[in-house]
Amino acid sequence: MAMIARRLPQPRPEMAQLQPYRTQRQSADVRIQANEWPEPNPAGRYLSPAELDRVLLNRYPGRGDELRSVLADRWGVRAEQLLLGNGSNEVLLLVFLVFGGHGRTTLLFQPTYSMHARLSVIAGGRVADERVGLPYDLRADRALDAAARASAEIVVFTSPNNPTGNTIGDDTILAVAERYPDTLVVVDEAYADFAGTTLAPHIDRHPNVVVARTFSKARAAAGLRVGVLIAHPELAGYFAAAQLPYNMSALTLAVATHIARDESAVERRLAIARAERERVYEALQRVDPIEVFPSVTNFILIRVRDGDSAEAHGRFLAQSVLVRDVSSWPGCEGCLRISIGTPAENDRVIAALETVFAAPGRR
Repeated sequence: MAMIARRLPQPRPEMAQLQPYRTQRQSADVRIQANEWPEPNPAGRYLSPAELDRVLLNRYPGRGDELRSVLADRWGVRAEQLLLGNGSNEVLLLVFLVFGGHGRTTLLFQPTYSMHARLSVIAGGRVADERVGLPYDLRADRALDAAARASAEIVVFTSPNNPTGNTIGDDTILAVAERYPDTLVVVDEAYADFAGTTLAPHIDRHPNVVVARTFSKARAAAGLRVGVLIAHPELAGYFAAAQLPYNMSALTLAVATHIARDESAVERRLAIARAERERVYEALQRVDPIEVFPSVTNFILIRVRDGDSAEAHGRFLAQSVLVRDVSSWPGCEGCLRISIGTPAENDRVIAALETVFAAPGRR
């Protein structure tokens, strides 16, 4: 009997070209490639055995009302403005699913967080890139001009920006929101705790602005996967209608509520990050073969002057220090991103600099 040739179902063309998202996972003693908080933060710190026993796994979880109430007080908004997600990427995907999609455009200011473009494509939309380049200096006139040319349904700002580490002025973001009230203006504030900034209080006056926050950075809970979308109540209803039910586990909500209340731990981390960032920044500035960009976050972007970031990345790895090669990101040719580690890890980074960037004859 002849075999019948079978064809597999084919995805949308743009999805067939999309490669899985992967971070660099090479083995190293010092892992400073992912902008995580470097100190261990075990879940047992937050839930006692008695509290753990009160988390009932046979029941579907609630909506996280207690967590949303704590965060609303912290950010000066109303609890009904907050939607919780499995990391900020999930709430950002929700944004693109509801306001993006087929025939709709998202405007991005490159270089910026690579997931924004991916999520727009996954939702079925298209991306318009405005190449800001380095140094990353985005002013209101340029943002408004780009918005006019793109005619986008969604405009995304990342502030502080990843991978450059600097903030975008509130006036720039709000100028776009004011000029284009029918456009959704997304502000990704994953690193806003480090800068002490937020646009959340402006949402009442600019209801087309939505803000995304995360527990993965200053709250040291990247493994917990908690993201928050802050939106005007009228828009929040659209997102809630599209959100999958029971998307946050009962365990996640229980731990996250404790973390949200522990603001003193956040303040301690911010002080450590500030001091260690300044120390690493000063050491990097003494290295002639690189250009160092100022940062207000828990990472620093550098550009290798000869453009060979892959070689520098390999030499760091030879010292058992794993940094992030971001040279493939638009406008980041020759660049590496260095997360701030523990003081001991930062000592290792500083000690490695002479070897990594030594003149060829001295290696």
